[in-house]
Amino acid sequence: MARNYPEPFVPSNFSCRVTKTTTAVTTVDRRSGYRRRRSADRWDVNGRADGIEYSKRFPRAGLAEAWKERLERGYASGLPFDLRAKRFIVPEPDPSRNVATVFSITEEFYRGHPEWEPKTKLLAATAFNRARLWLLPEGIVLDGAPRAAVVDYLDHASFTTPDRAGLTEQQAVGLAWLEAHSQPAADVTTAQIEEFVRRFETSQRNPKKKVAAATIVRYTQPLRACWAWAVARDDIPVSHNPWLAVKARRKVKTKAQQPASGQGLAVDKDIVLDVPQAIALADRCAEVGTWGGVVSCYVLVMALCGLRPNEAVGLLWEDVELPPGDSPGWLTVRRSRRKVAARWLDPDEDPEWGPLKDRGIADTRRVPVPPLLVQRLQRHRRDFGEGPDGLVFHRRGRPFDLSLFARDVWEPARAEMFPPRKNLAPGDPRQPKLSRLRRHDLRHAACSWWLRSGVDATVCQRWSGHKSLSVFLDVYQGVAPGREDDGVQKLVRSLAEVVGQ
Repeated sequence: MARNYPEPFVPSNFSCRVTKTTTAVTTVDRRSGYRRRRSADRWDVNGRADGIEYSKRFPRAGLAEAWKERLERGYASGLPFDLRAKRFIVPEPDPSRNVATVFSITEEFYRGHPEWEPKTKLLAATAFNRARLWLLPEGIVLDGAPRAAVVDYLDHASFTTPDRAGLTEQQAVGLAWLEAHSQPAADVTTAQIEEFVRRFETSQRNPKKKVAAATIVRYTQPLRACWAWAVARDDIPVSHNPWLAVKARRKVKTKAQQPASGQGLAVDKDIVLDVPQAIALADRCAEVGTWGGVVSCYVLVMALCGLRPNEAVGLLWEDVELPPGDSPGWLTVRRSRRKVAARWLDPDEDPEWGPLKDRGIADTRRVPVPPLLVQRLQRHRRDFGEGPDGLVFHRRGRPFDLSLFARDVWEPARAEMFPPRKNLAPGDPRQPKLSRLRRHDLRHAACSWWLRSGVDATVCQRWSGHKSLSVFLDVYQGVAPGREDDGVQKLVRSLAEVVGQ
């Protein structure tokens, strides 16, 4: 039976709050018919209007908070409340009122999230700047001097301080053009968004290639969130959100290709080096290119101590313990090199060095150094000394530039030690896996070596710095050969004991 709602009325008493609820959701696989039941979090905006209760549910907390703010503004403005729609009725907009544009909603949405991490800020700004440049009103052509000014502003000055101080004359021209010509957000069509996503799919470095499906999802997510936020604020009508009808390209996998729980993170054991291979590769890196022996210990710190490439770059001598003799040493890992422009950082953040992955700014971890590497690091210090501010690895008075290292050292050394097949393209799946060995794979070599040596998994996870033991085990399951054989032998011995009884 349909519920009879009262006509919209101006409430004399009104309240609203956001509550979180967990509900059971059942999903059905279209192909197999398999039914899966899981729990899902929902956020409800609950309240009363002149004693009449109402409730509206949202899938994300941010949307619920934005709807609550919208209700509070409507009540403060004395607008009539519609119980059927659970919202205040906003009169038709005044033509003289400022219209929400692509430029204005992206600017305000970005400013409303000062808590974002630097990489999140950069990701959102990249997506918003492309929307500002590509989503233009019909008939507006950005070319010539205005285009140069707009590109200069987007590349070097967008999302800077709110007062926009320090803009060059050209950047100020670009800002003024965007504010004057940016398309009204409610006028953006689904066709425009589809064309926008197609342009996003094209690699900016190589227009002949398409970026990965996951990259499309990652770069369009800030824009979807921005439009949903603008709808919740009533800046854009619900019916004018073009993102609702646009689906990003996703990589489709068959059921046989779907990994079991945790297996999607597992390291390919075919590209895990053993210790002799890692030492040989470090020596080869010292012989190839123009960098010389300064890179040998850098490779071994990753391959034997499990440091990430950017963590090894930031290693300081004051954090290295090298005892005499054949005793093992210790490294204290405190920071990581990051490539984020200062404009995306807070005033008190270091523009060159950031915290460890998934850790706070003061978090550290200690990692053992095997005696072989202790001796090599002692020679490294005698031969190359301390770098600026006590850096262990330095070249020409600067920390290692990993792009130059990859080009001048890593790729030539890898090609000599693990040569690719010349009759196949570099990206051909038939190429030897080790011919595509990454620097980060040296870290996998260290963690695998620890496990193979019988070190407890909890200790390995502490040394590696993974966020949790479950993540560590998901990544390194199956990298210790012989475990299955050991398991079979244990079962044989157990069965023999039972039968013997």
